[in-house]
Amino acid sequence: MAQQRLCSAKTSASTASVGTLLALLRVAALALLIASVASCSLISLKSPEKPLSTRDLNARILTHEYSAHFIAAVEQTADQIAAATQDPSARVSALRWKIAASVSSERAASQIAPMMGLLDTWALAVQMQQYLSEGAGRALFASEQPLAVTLAAELREQAQQLARRLTGPDEFEHDQRFIDDYARAHPIEGLEFVRASIVDLWMHDTGAQVRLVDSLGTVPEALANAGELLRMYGDTAPSQVLWKAQLAAQESGLSATELQRALQRLDERIAALSGMAEGMPQRFDGVVREVGRRFNGAWAEVIGAVHTEGGTLSASVSAERQATVQALDVERAAVAADAARIASQLIREAGEQARALVREALWVVIALAVVLLGLPFAAGYLLGRARRGP
Repeated sequence: MAQQRLCSAKTSASTASVGTLLALLRVAALALLIASVASCSLISLKSPEKPLSTRDLNARILTHEYSAHFIAAVEQTADQIAAATQDPSARVSALRWKIAASVSSERAASQIAPMMGLLDTWALAVQMQQYLSEGAGRALFASEQPLAVTLAAELREQAQQLARRLTGPDEFEHDQRFIDDYARAHPIEGLEFVRASIVDLWMHDTGAQVRLVDSLGTVPEALANAGELLRMYGDTAPSQVLWKAQLAAQESGLSATELQRALQRLDERIAALSGMAEGMPQRFDGVVREVGRRFNGAWAEVIGAVHTEGGTLSASVSAERQATVQALDVERAAVAADAARIASQLIREAGEQARALVREALWVVIALAVVLLGLPFAAGYLLGRARRGP
């Protein structure tokens, strides 16, 4: 036991020494790393040092402002159409139009590259104007269709003027040809406003290897852009949720009047339940007290049963333990008696065998003595007779 404790103490001491050594090595490595970093200039943290150009910054700001104006104008015109028509399908189309236009405009204006955002927003205005004037959406709003067509033409013209302000004459002509070709090749087919990626098509058309990461600008510029995007999405998200809820209600066949009546009936039922609860406090108190009384009685019964069962179990365990001890004592006495008897028998048998062995040894010794003593005498006798002769 002492040796085991000594070995354990040695092991603990060696483990502690190893742990201390490892801790010292870690501290030394950390100090060496700090010293190396402080003594050399190989490690440096730099923010992007390529700020955006003045044109790109202007394009980003003006595109965001145009997108907000785009969404507000479509929302106002769609509300005018819904209020002026009695056609349920036209009202649903007006609601779906402003949902799709707002989502698509935000997605286009939030492109990483500012000029790509401008081109995408311009392309959206051109596609929407073609869709409402001569495409699949030319009869969406029945008699109120001219309102949507007029607004789409105005938004297209505004986007075109914005692009003209931000680009040179040659670049503007090239961009306009690209936007017109893109709108003809990828027209809007429905109010979901499914659109092809303008960035991929632009790079394929111009062959330019544009690095989008260069359009992030410096850290302050990127943070300012992120804040602007959060503000833009935060302004429109509540309205979009409300529009989608209205669209779901209208598509399910539930009118605004029916929805208001259902909500009113729900309010009346809630008020009735509240009055019933306020008018019956005593009954509720009695029920609570009765439940508490029954619970307390049941709990007391359970505790009493547990105590009774515990006493019974303890007495049974004591009796079983006593009987077991008595049985062990009897078995121990029987084993001791058997052991004594077996020992006596072994001693007796061993004594008998020892005495028999001694007797055999004596007989052997006597026989050897007779042989050793009688043999010379017989030999002398025979030799004497031989000499005397017959």
